[in-house]
Amino acid sequence: MSSLCETVFMNLEADGAQCFPVVTQLLYDSDDPFAIRLLFELQEDVAVTWTIERDLLARGLGRAVGDGDIRVAPHVVAGRREVRLELAGCGLDGEWGRVAFSTWEPALRDFLDRTYEAVPPGKEEVDLDAFLTEVLTAG
Repeated sequence: MSSLCETVFMNLEADGAQCFPVVTQLLYDSDDPFAIRLLFELQEDVAVTWTIERDLLARGLGRAVGDGDIRVAPHVVAGRREVRLELAGCGLDGEWGRVAFSTWEPALRDFLDRTYEAVPPGKEEVDLDAFLTEVLTAG
């Protein structure tokens, strides 16, 4: 098993023009080789985790990809290469909403490169029996 963790700052886009920095942990675990987890630390005691397909993030470095809940696209702000993540979902209040974050592209690219060094494309393995046991016994 191999795990990677990187702390980055993402800018939460709010009200069109305002951005707020959010400490974000990028997490990768070779036991779940297709996924990257983004842990957004919104307040001292409030965090939200999104799981995003590793290859979707990688493709989003060069072109707009995704539809539905997750969209990823390259983005340039004042000459700075960034990646914009748009996430949609249902909040605790039952309302459907959308939020956008952006982060420095080289930092995300470096993290993704390290995940592909840990588990190269095509070499991903998943213990299906363990996964099904976990899903079927949860509750």
